[in-house]
Amino acid sequence: MDDTQDTLVDVNSPQVPAGIRARVLALMQPGDELWRCPRRSAPRGPLGIFGIGQRHVVIEWWLTDGQGDLIDAFWEE
Repeated sequence: MDDTQDTLVDVNSPQVPAGIRARVLALMQPGDELWRCPRRSAPRGPLGIFGIGQRHVVIEWWLTDGQGDLIDAFWEE
């Protein structure tokens, strides 16, 4: 999976964690879309306050309506 760009995904895809899938399905209406959006975390470590330090990828899941407006966002725990 590409962790450099946002990707439209099927809510029933195995890449969608079960907890995220359940929450999305509770809200999803016909025409809505689920997006996998990789983001870089805040820097960690003693120099993090200066923007220096280890970062990792955090996956946000965006549920949008047919016009692309955000309905809700979810994060992997």
